[in-house]
Amino acid sequence: MRSTAAKCESSKPAPLQGHPTIMRDPEFQDRPELPLHIKGEEGKPRLLFWQRMSRGMEVVIYLLLLLAVLKIFGPELDRQAELKAEATRLTQIQADKEEQVARLRQEHRLLKTDKEYLESIARDRLNLQREGEYVIRLQREEEE
Repeated sequence: MRSTAAKCESSKPAPLQGHPTIMRDPEFQDRPELPLHIKGEEGKPRLLFWQRMSRGMEVVIYLLLLLAVLKIFGPELDRQAELKAEATRLTQIQADKEEQVARLRQEHRLLKTDKEYLESIARDRLNLQREGEYVIRLQREEEE
């Protein structure tokens, strides 16, 4: 039996000086059917579950931030729209009042300077008429 052991030892090649002996794991099984992910060959390696989850959480966080901004500034935007509508309404009222002021100034000027106009307005408002004159009243739609 010793001779066999000696025989096995003699059949091993002697290690080279300066190089360590390379030993192989006896339980190692090479599986060439599994894909190798080498950077640069097939693009990015597959993302791990937690990496995907963290990217998903980033999207969720950004959406929540956007909703928070809308929640905070939404009422202010609505208020701004209401104020613009109010400003438009007040501008229209101002234009109507300026038109009314212009009409009243013209009437005031005519009452001060035009005697015939003053007489016709006085007879109209006081329901007076001259002798031999017939007054026919027409009502406008605006006055009704």
